[in-house]
Amino acid sequence: MELNRIFMSIAIMVLPAYLMAQSHRPSPGHLHGQVKTVNNKGNEESLPFASIYWLKSHQGTTSDENGQFHISRTPADGDKLVFSFVGCVSDTIMVESGATETGATLKPSGTRLGGVEIKERLDGSFISKLKPIKTEVITESGLRKLACCNLSESFENSATVDVGYTDAVSGAKQIQMLGLAGTYSQLMYENMPFIRGVAAPFGLSYVPGTWMQSIQVSKGTASVINGYESVTGQINIEFKKPEHTEERLFVNVYGNDEARLEANVHAKAKLNDNLSTLLLTHFSTQQSSIDNNGDGFLDAPKTHQLNLFNRWSYEKEGSMHSQFGIGIIDEERSGGSKDWDKTADWYNKGLYGVNLKTHRYQGFGKVGFFLDKEGHTNIGTQFSGTYHDQKGFYGLRSYEAIQKSLYANIILQGEITEEHKYSAGISYQYDDYKETLNELMMNRIESVPGVFVQYTFDLATRFTAIAGARADFNSKYGTFFTPRLHLRYQVSENATLRASAGKGYRTASVVSENSGYLASSRQFVIADDLKAEEAWNYGINLTQEFPLNNDRKATVTIDFYRTDFMNQVVADPDQNAQKIVFYNLNGQSYSNSFQTEVTVEPFKGFTTTAAFRLNDVKITETGTLKEKPFVSKYKGLLTLSYTTRFDKWSFDFTTQFNGTQRLPDTEGNPEKYRRDDYSSEYFILHGQITRRFKNFDVYAGAENLTNYTQQHPIIGSDDPYGPYFDSSMIWGPLLGRMFYAGVRLTLN
Repeated sequence: MELNRIFMSIAIMVLPAYLMAQSHRPSPGHLHGQVKTVNNKGNEESLPFASIYWLKSHQGTTSDENGQFHISRTPADGDKLVFSFVGCVSDTIMVESGATETGATLKPSGTRLGGVEIKERLDGSFISKLKPIKTEVITESGLRKLACCNLSESFENSATVDVGYTDAVSGAKQIQMLGLAGTYSQLMYENMPFIRGVAAPFGLSYVPGTWMQSIQVSKGTASVINGYESVTGQINIEFKKPEHTEERLFVNVYGNDEARLEANVHAKAKLNDNLSTLLLTHFSTQQSSIDNNGDGFLDAPKTHQLNLFNRWSYEKEGSMHSQFGIGIIDEERSGGSKDWDKTADWYNKGLYGVNLKTHRYQGFGKVGFFLDKEGHTNIGTQFSGTYHDQKGFYGLRSYEAIQKSLYANIILQGEITEEHKYSAGISYQYDDYKETLNELMMNRIESVPGVFVQYTFDLATRFTAIAGARADFNSKYGTFFTPRLHLRYQVSENATLRASAGKGYRTASVVSENSGYLASSRQFVIADDLKAEEAWNYGINLTQEFPLNNDRKATVTIDFYRTDFMNQVVADPDQNAQKIVFYNLNGQSYSNSFQTEVTVEPFKGFTTTAAFRLNDVKITETGTLKEKPFVSKYKGLLTLSYTTRFDKWSFDFTTQFNGTQRLPDTEGNPEKYRRDDYSSEYFILHGQITRRFKNFDVYAGAENLTNYTQQHPIIGSDDPYGPYFDSSMIWGPLLGRMFYAGVRLTLN
C-alpha cells in the first residue's frame, strides 16, 4: 500500500509537468557533431564536457567524454551556436537552416593574438543549468580559493556540506548533508564507490586537494545507475586525467605555523596518440605537539601520510575509450595525551594514547564502446577493487579492521528517438568486513548483484524527466527495490525548477561509522538484530538567474528536501552517559532542510555569495522524539572573491555563522563532568591571497581568524581511564588561528 501511494503521488507530479511540456513543445530540428581542441603538439583531439548552447535562447547541452554532442533546434533558438570550455577560447558559429551536423575546434586560452592574451576564468562553483538533478560543481578554481589540503577542507565555501570532527583525539572528520551524517550520502570517485565502510572516519583525508579536477555535489537521491545507497545526496570527485590536463609537471608545496608540511607532485606523459598516463603523488606530515587549551591532550594528532595514484588512458577515436589506475595509501596517526608516545609505561602514568596505522590499496578500470557511428548507442563498464587494513588502539581499546570490496557495473545506453533515451544494466557489489574491538568481533560478508533500468524523456529546451528503478539482492538483508524520479522544467529562459523523489538503502558499520565514541569510556551496546537502513527522500528547488550588464549575472537558488526513515540504526548517546547504544528505529526519524543562496557579480572580477540554511532533524530514542544531536539548526555563509585584471592577484574571504547544536545528555555524570544541553553559536573566518606568475603561483592565508575554539572539549581529561572520560562531545573548532603559505609550479 505504501508503494502504491508513493507511485500515485509521483504520477500526479509527473502528469501536469508532462502536459505542460507538451503544450510548449515546438517542432525541433536536430544537430549533432563533435567538439575538439588543439594539444601542445598542435594535434587535434576530442574535448569532453564542453558547453554548447544557442546564443539567442541560451538552450544547450554538453559534449560527452569523446567530445560528441546532440542538441535540439527550434526557430526560437536562432542560428548562432556557441562553443565554450574552461581554458579555451570560446567560438560562435553560424548554423544554416536544415543543417544536421556541425562542430568546432577550440584553441587553448593563453594563445597570443596580435599581442593580446585571451583568458577565460571559471567561477569557483556553479549550478549546472541543464542537469535534471540539481548539481553544484566546485571547480579547480574554487578549490584553490582556500588551501584545501584534502577533501575534508574543500567545503568551507559551501553551505550544502558541513565537515566536523568526530572526537578531540584522533582527528577523524565526517561530513553532513541535509542534517544527516555523510554515510547517507554516496561518496564516489568518477561515479564509482569510494569512501565507505571502515574507511569512513579518515577517508576524507585520503583525497589531496590538488588531485581533484572538480567536485560535483547533488542533493537528494542520485541516479539508479550509481547504486542504491544514496539517501541524502551524492558527492562525486573527478580526479585529474592525463588526456584532459595540460600540466606536464605540477608541484605544490604547503606549510603552516603548526608545522604541518605537504608536497604534491603530478607528472604526465603521452606515450603515443592513443595512450597517456598521469602520476599523482602526495606526502604530508605534522609532528608538532599542540596543546593550546592546556588540558594535557594534543589539539591535533601527529600524522604522516604517503599517497600515490597512477592512472592511464587509452582512446581509439570513434570506437572506444578506456581508463584504469591503481592507488596506494600509507598513513599513521598518533594522538592523545601530550608526549605519551615518548613516555615509557605511559598507561600506568595516567597518559592516554591513540595510534592507528592504515594501509589501503585500490584499483579501477573503465571501458566504453560505441555501437554505432553516431554515438547514440554505447556500452560502458566500470570495475574497482579496494583492500583497506587498519590496526591500532584507543587507550585500552584495541581496534582492527579489514575491508575487501569489489564493484562492477555494466551499462547499456541508447536512444529510441532524440527525445526518448534509456539506460539499463547490471551491477555487483561485494564487501568482506572483519572488525575487532577488543574481544568483540563484527564480521560480515555482503554479496549484492543488481539490475537497473532508467528512462529519460528530454525536451532539451523545456522539460526533462528521468524515471528509474533497480532491484538488488543482498545476501544478508534480502531484496532492495529502489525507485527514483527526477524532473526539470525550464520555467523561463533564466528560471529552472527541479523536483526529485526516491528511495535509498544502506547497511551500517556501527563501530567504524561511530569511531568518535571509541575515544571515550562509553561502553558499546549493540543489538543483535540490526536491519538495513531504509529511507525516502523528496526535494524541490528553484534556480533563477538575473542577467546584469557586461555578461555578469546574479543567481538565486532556493531548495527544500525531506528525508523519512522507514528503518534506521539508531546510535543513542542519551540513554546512558557511559554507554552508546545501537538498535533499530522504533518510531519516527526525519530531516527537513531548507536552503537559499544568492551569488552576485557586482562588477567585473568581484563575486560574492550569501547563503542561509535551516535544519529540522529529529529521531526517536527509546520512545521519545528528540532533536538529533550534533546537528546545527542553522548556518549562514558569506564569501567574497576578487580577481584583478589578467588574474594576477586573487583575494578570497569566507565567513561562516554556525548555529546551536543539541548535545547528548550528561545529567548522569557528576556535576564537574556535565555539559550544557546546547552548544554555543560561533563565527569563523578564513582568508587567502594569491599572486600568479607565468609558471607558478604564490599563496598565503589564515584560517579561523577569530581564533574561536570549543572550550573544554574533553570530558574527564584529568582522568582518561575513569568512567566519565569522553572526547566525542565535539561541536566546534579545536584549533585556533592558523597561518599558512604555499607555492604552485606548473609546466605545460
